[in-house]
This record gives sequence, structure tokens and C-alpha cells, in this order.
Amino acid sequence: MQFTVAKSAFLEALQVCGNAVPAKSTLPILQNFLLTVRGGQLLLTATDLDLGVRMSIPVQVQEEGELVVPARHLIDVVKELPDLPIEVSVKDYHLALKNERGFSGKLAGVDAGEYPALPDLEAEAFQVPATVLRDLSERTLFAVSTDQTRLALNGIYWEPVDGKMVMVATDGHRLGHANADLDASGLQGGVILPPKAIQQVLRVAVGDEAVVDVQLSNNSARFHCGVVEIFTKLIEGPYPNYRQVVPRAHARAATLPREEFIAAVRRVQTLASKSTRQIRLSFRPGRLEISAQNLDVGGEAKDALVAEYEGETFDIGFNAAYLEGVLKLVSSPQVRLKMNSPVQACMVEPAVDEPDCFFILMPLRLAD
Repeated sequence: MQFTVAKSAFLEALQVCGNAVPAKSTLPILQNFLLTVRGGQLLLTATDLDLGVRMSIPVQVQEEGELVVPARHLIDVVKELPDLPIEVSVKDYHLALKNERGFSGKLAGVDAGEYPALPDLEAEAFQVPATVLRDLSERTLFAVSTDQTRLALNGIYWEPVDGKMVMVATDGHRLGHANADLDASGLQGGVILPPKAIQQVLRVAVGDEAVVDVQLSNNSARFHCGVVEIFTKLIEGPYPNYRQVVPRAHARAATLPREEFIAAVRRVQTLASKSTRQIRLSFRPGRLEISAQNLDVGGEAKDALVAEYEGETFDIGFNAAYLEGVLKLVSSPQVRLKMNSPVQACMVEPAVDEPDCFFILMPLRLAD
């Protein structure tokens, strides 16, 4: 194998694929890149057996071939080279790099036949605009659970619902639900995506015009955007019936200016308990009062803002960080809270006629 490659393109590909290289592994082969040269292209492949990334870049080919080489060492070497073409050659399973400034270096590699193959998916692909994929996933990733005893909650549930594409995630305390008017028939009954995979897709699917080709087959998924392919194992289901925790009706509702609400929450939470981050929302006709106490330091804070609220006085407590997090994901100037009791789930959504997302927060029990 022998080729010449632009340093900048080579480094970019190494860094993109490097996201799939495990820091530690019981299989040493996984801490390597597979380099394949054919048809005027260099294919770089990396996998941790759950996530795989493959990227192609054009090179000047003198001799085709393939080799497995240490990932981190190759990245470190190429990163420090000047922005000049790099000449790469292989002899006796050693990868040699040199440039016109006189640099030369070698890395010991191994036979490419030892590297795990990425899955071969034969299912028909469907397309998703990158902007839609980003919008749906960013409004749900925050709520993915890390509880290893409930593995189905460790991913985003991606499903078709009434002609819409829907993503959902929950950790039992928070829930994010987002939808888009897009044909999702290719999802069949729904799949559970690992967060690491969708985050990798978002890194490479940039630009308003970017489109992602998606294939789903045999408990695996393939995302293809431009010159990058991302492969992932899907999380085994079934996903819990999240609809059971979505309130079907509400006894109380309040509409507030989103930016002012966020600012007030941020101010008050500075004196909230560091362990619970609890703040109290006290709704009065036309008004919301926000307060917090920190008994450890004898501190307290209060703030208030105008609210569209009619009804009896009502108090409810939340983790301030959780509340601020979902408020930041609402895109409309006004936000609506739908509530029933101080111990039942609260729905947060854009204050528009047909919201494209909503969030569920479980309240914290208030001390009398």
C-alpha cells in the first residue's frame, strides 16, 4: 500500500473516526484504525463493536492495499506535522510516513484480516434532513437515562406516529418528546438509538442542506452523510409505554415569558440547596413567585414575574437545573406549564396552537 494524502484531510478523517476508538478495551485490535486504499480513495474505519465509523477521502494512489495501525499514535503523529502532503507506504506490516520537510516515522501494524467487519445492512434507506434529526434529538437527549438496570431507557426511542416522526427519551424524572411532519414509515415499529451514535451523527451532519440516509436492519443502524458512514447496534426493547406518564388533562395552566422565566430561575437557584436544587413556584392570579432556601448557609432568595394564570393559589417544587434545562429547549417566546397537583407530573410546552415538542417534569415534594 502506498499513497499521498493532504495533511488536513487526513487529520480530519482520523479525528472523526477516532470517536469510535475505545480508550480501553479487552480486545486490543479495537484500539486501531483499519486503513484501506482502493479506487483513488482512502477508507478509514474504527469500531468499538457497538459504534462504527467509516470515512473516505481522496488520495493519490501508487499501490492499493490495507493495514491495521494504532489509532492514537497515528493521530498524534499527523496532528504535529506541518500542512504539507504526507507520503504513506507499507512494508512488512509497518506504516511509514514522510514529507518534503524531511520528517519520517514508522508505526507497526497488523494484518487487516484481524479487524472486525462492520455490519452489512441490506434494508432500503430512507432520508432525514439533518436539521430535523438535530432538532428532534437535541430536545430528547437530555432525558436519556444512565440507569444500567433499565437498558431500554438508555437510548432515544424513534418511532412513527400518525404520519409524524417522533423521538422520546425519559429517565423517570424528566421526559422529552419532539415530533416533525416527516414520513417515518421506514422506522417500522420504532427503534431505540444509543446516545453516542446520534451524537456522532450530529457531529458530521452539518449545514442546513445536509441530508442523512438511514438504514435499519438486524438490530443495527447505518447513517450515511456525505463521506461519513456511522454504524451502531440498536438497544434492545421494548421501550416502556411512555404515554402512561403524559397527563391527559390538567387542572391548572400558566403561560409565562420564557426568557424572563429562565432568568428568574437562574437568579433564585443561586441560593437553593446544593443537594436538591429545589425551588418553589407559587402561582397567584396574574403572577408567579419563585423562591428557594438553603438551610446549610441560612440563605434564601425570591423573585417574581407576570404570568397568565387564573385560579387558586398553587405551589409546586422543581429541581431548578431540570426546569431551566427544559425551558431552554422551548423555542417560542412564551412557555406554558400544565399542572394538576404538587406531586403529579407537570407538562412544559411552547405556548402555541400546535406544539412540536413537550417536556414532562416530576416535581419535588415541598416541605410544609
